[in-house]
Amino acid sequence: MIRDQLIYGLSRLAALARQKDWQTGEGAGLTPTQGDALRLLADRPEGLRLKDLAAQLSVRSSTASDAVSALASKHLVERRPDPDHGRAIRVSLSLEGRALLGQLPDGFEDIVSLLSDGNAESLHSIVVRTIAQLQRSGRIAPQRMCLTCRYFVSDTSTTESGEHYCRLIKAPLRQSDLRLNCPEHEEASSSA
Repeated sequence: MIRDQLIYGLSRLAALARQKDWQTGEGAGLTPTQGDALRLLADRPEGLRLKDLAAQLSVRSSTASDAVSALASKHLVERRPDPDHGRAIRVSLSLEGRALLGQLPDGFEDIVSLLSDGNAESLHSIVVRTIAQLQRSGRIAPQRMCLTCRYFVSDTSTTESGEHYCRLIKAPLRQSDLRLNCPEHEEASSSA
């Protein structure tokens, strides 16, 4: 019973967030997928290959290609040859795209703002663990999260206080410090 209610509740929150994405993107002529692509590219100055963008957005390559074409025609993204692969292209945010993105709130912003600090920490912990499980099982594209980073050291192996540790910044990490999207992420040899 509780799992059915949780499924229903999460689907309602996702629908509300998506509706907000439609409303905020409408003025700029963006679909939610295009807005998601802009948000995803914001933290990736090196850009993403089209196939990686599609995987991160959880859409087919053709859908990602259509979104990129629409964004390029609006001068919100740039397509450049991938220096690592001669026939591939990398998509990155343009200056116009970055400026527009600053005006587009994420659909979940209003929902998350209603949470107390304690509830936000609890939900963050659940989301981190769930995404890690989905990633390990191959049901979600690899994320740039602490748990899969070569700099991350689990709390059980290093500290007396039960904190995690980041070897990049040379500092302990509380559970609430764990990132799901870290620009400095480097994939560990095996996922956590």
